[in-house]
Amino acid sequence: MSCIADIQALLDLFESKVPDHDSNRLVVKFAHDKSRWYKAHGLFTTIRDRNLKAIKDGNKDKECQYYFEEVCAKTLYNVTRSSAPFDPDSPYWVIKNALVLAKQIDVPIEHVVEVDAPN
Repeated sequence: MSCIADIQALLDLFESKVPDHDSNRLVVKFAHDKSRWYKAHGLFTTIRDRNLKAIKDGNKDKECQYYFEEVCAKTLYNVTRSSAPFDPDSPYWVIKNALVLAKQIDVPIEHVVEVDAPN
């Protein structure tokens, strides 16, 4: 499975459990539409603003969700090979942040592992 397919599957996995369903749906739309990926820098900014508010409010569930969505947006943007990419290690944070989010919102870790496990 590719990194993008993993992102899509993880977003789908978390859909019913995340505290901010609108944010999840927005990232899902981007992840499933390659023509939007070049706009994912703006998506990252939107999610980052939400995350800063969640951090300020002490909302750990949303904070974990947004950290996961931030690296998803960075990864989507980077695959466009823009001249100003995010850090190249962004894809490596997808699974780590997915595991942290899963634990925070009571999604079994095994489900995350199943998404990322090689066939």
